[in-house]
Amino acid sequence: MDTFSSTEVRLIEALQPIRAFVVAAAIHHVFESGIYDALTKGEQDEGELFKRLELEPARASALLQFMRNEGYLGGANGRVHMLDKMRGLAEFRGWYTMLIGGYGQTFLELGDKLKVGSGSASRRADLVGIGSCAISHYDAIPLTRRLMSQIPGGVKRVLDLGCGNALYLVEFCKLFPEIQAWGVEPDRKGYEAAVALVEREHLQSRIQLTCSGAVEFFRTPLSFSPDLTVLGFVLHEILGQEGEAGVVGFLKQLTERFPDIHLVVIEVDQKMDEPRAMRHGLSLAYYNPYYLFHPFTRQRLETRAFWLKLFQEAGLAVVAEDTVTPDVDSTGLEIGFLLRRADRVARHG
Repeated sequence: MDTFSSTEVRLIEALQPIRAFVVAAAIHHVFESGIYDALTKGEQDEGELFKRLELEPARASALLQFMRNEGYLGGANGRVHMLDKMRGLAEFRGWYTMLIGGYGQTFLELGDKLKVGSGSASRRADLVGIGSCAISHYDAIPLTRRLMSQIPGGVKRVLDLGCGNALYLVEFCKLFPEIQAWGVEPDRKGYEAAVALVEREHLQSRIQLTCSGAVEFFRTPLSFSPDLTVLGFVLHEILGQEGEAGVVGFLKQLTERFPDIHLVVIEVDQKMDEPRAMRHGLSLAYYNPYYLFHPFTRQRLETRAFWLKLFQEAGLAVVAEDTVTPDVDSTGLEIGFLLRRADRVARHG
């Protein structure tokens, strides 16, 4: 039976955040290395698994044993299988891809980037986009669908600015066989992942892709005339890099180019300094770290009141507003707006 001194008890408690940090990183790498997908097929021989996945045996073996000790994997004598604790994480893989794969290095750089003039922390934009698209199955896609249902006449052509790996558009094309889509992604790796996914799903005839920033995209000739553009977590990027005038200018440019277009804007309400909002379990588990990395990566989250004022300055009217369903996220922090040019709302209703 283990016995602990008072110092040892306090040390064990003090080290739990470090343990949690390493466990989160290890889970992400089990997913990304291909180990998880291989183990879904059943117990594996370690040597054969490492050879098939081209993994360095000593390092991969250490990762597997670490995960055994933490109760995520089982097996011995050169065999490995998955336990329910690991299997149950599959549906939440996107959060690990975004927060650990995409922003893991960001968190490690926080101290270096606190000084004035220290610049932005790094991030893996491709994994941010891929993870965000996976998460969107639970929040942004259902939220967008509900907002879309309030557009008279429905939607035939969708423009997605900041489409990531295009999972968002692929899902919409599966849900709505009549939709044609165009995805714009500034990150080259994210764009390449989008091309691969669209080809794998045989949707090249319905989804066109461009590797470009949103502003640059509008400077090029375009024959595609969208009914709807989806701006999922895009405006806070523009806000962080170009300020309020940049966002207003972007929205005006978009609606001048396409006067009858509807916009779905999805953002996170900035309530990091509101104790009541932050006591929620999901606020601490997800939104607290989410709020933290934004100022370090030239992104600026804002309040709902701020966005409503900015939309008005851009000449837009809010047609509808919604949030994520409580069974997924009862914080109410993620909000979606259906917008249209104010003069068009007045004219057409």
